[in-house]
Amino acid sequence: MFEKTIFVEGINGGVQVDAPFVVDVAELREKKGGKYIQLAISDRTGRGVCKVWGTPGQSAEQIEAFGLAIRAGEVYRIRGYAKVYNGTCEINVNDGIVDLLAPVPTDIFDPSLFVYAPVDLDDVREGLGRMAAKIVDPGIYSLVSRVMGSTPAFLEAPAAKRRHHAYIGGLAEHTLETAGIALSLAGTVSRARMDTDVLLAGALLHDVGKAACFRRQGFSFVALPDYTLVGHTALGAAAILRQSAGVDPERFSHILHILMSHHGPHGEVQPRTPEAWAVHFADNASATLRAACDDTADLVPGEERRGARCGGPVYRFSTPTE
Repeated sequence: MFEKTIFVEGINGGVQVDAPFVVDVAELREKKGGKYIQLAISDRTGRGVCKVWGTPGQSAEQIEAFGLAIRAGEVYRIRGYAKVYNGTCEINVNDGIVDLLAPVPTDIFDPSLFVYAPVDLDDVREGLGRMAAKIVDPGIYSLVSRVMGSTPAFLEAPAAKRRHHAYIGGLAEHTLETAGIALSLAGTVSRARMDTDVLLAGALLHDVGKAACFRRQGFSFVALPDYTLVGHTALGAAAILRQSAGVDPERFSHILHILMSHHGPHGEVQPRTPEAWAVHFADNASATLRAACDDTADLVPGEERRGARCGGPVYRFSTPTE
């Protein structure tokens, strides 16, 4: 029987890999003279990268056919050789491309082996409730409660496809972090006089549109076309506009502005208020720190590499306990 004895966290460069993994994302990429398939794979221990090159005799069309047949969220046998490239350990697949013709039957495995969910959803749910309870205005509190209550996927969806909080429960965790950081900023800056009700509502709802951008499939979530065709900001704005009754119009406009401008200088709408800037910085801090923490998690003191999630070099210093 094909067993699960190799896990993502235990894969190092220079080893042969032959084990089942969830394929979270499958993308066709261009290379000189052809194509290859880049996979994001996972199991209960984390996420990894796999590049499927195929065999020398296979054409770009054949490689593309393999890539298009892969069903995200399903478990596949990954058979190849692991090596470190640009600081990231990747599994390279050649002959093993034939194993991607069909997923592995999952009824022979314990499902818990494949679900990567580092978030304690109960703790996050309670944390979000405590954060929302800090809102004093009844209309704004009701807005946040109604929007979250009418978005059932909010607690389980990832916050992104790859870079930060890209796992089950990641969206809720990122939202809680963003709200906490934004509130801390408002309380730290001297003479800020921010509207903390509006600030908290904007932080708690800034990414709510992402819950409509993913669908549960197999052991994972897959991005829907609206993720790129519409975008989570527009979807989030539509969600809160449907629940705007009972909120002071001017304060609602401010909450909507925070949601629309949370991407900061790079967004279509740029922040115009201290509250909007605070949520933008908090959002960026949560995302960047999560990526940096994940990129350095398996480094040994004194080791440096390019972080696959944060996109830049990362380094780990020793600590007193090491």
